[in-house]
Amino acid sequence: MKLIPSKWETKRLIVVDLEEEEIYHVQALYEKGSYIHQWDGGTLDEGFVKRCFMEGDLPPGGTKENFRIQVIRMKEPDCLVGLLVSYHGYPVPDSFYINYLSIDPDHHKKGLGQEVVEALLDIVKPHHYQEVRANVAMKNWGALRFWSKLGLNTINGIYGDPVHGEDSFADVELMKRL
Repeated sequence: MKLIPSKWETKRLIVVDLEEEEIYHVQALYEKGSYIHQWDGGTLDEGFVKRCFMEGDLPPGGTKENFRIQVIRMKEPDCLVGLLVSYHGYPVPDSFYINYLSIDPDHHKKGLGQEVVEALLDIVKPHHYQEVRANVAMKNWGALRFWSKLGLNTINGIYGDPVHGEDSFADVELMKRL
């Protein structure tokens, strides 16, 4: 299985595998995005980044070798602006799964997320992946618009509470065929 590179670039960004000494700073960035839990019903995971670095965020039967956690940095000025967590080969071998993508809220509305995903799609397609998938909270309208605009607009499934309500939550798995 061909993995995405450990370092790749876009016009304004550098995306590189997380280094152990960055865990604390990247966890702080992850926690800045904790507002999403109002839409997904989750709680803040205070050990998310360290666990991803040490063990991976693996699907059932997954292996750490097929997992990547990468930081997203601006080229100028050099600063941390995001996090990309992905898995190669789930739920089928020719699937590329985006577990988590976050851009620092201080850098929203600058097109950085779109820049990352467009470059990522260009990277995975020649590696013979047939599809890209992402999971999104149904109440996260901004994320649904974001992924749909980038072509992840086929619904593979809806998971979570069966009835809509203020205290009900569900996720939708979106897909784009390459």
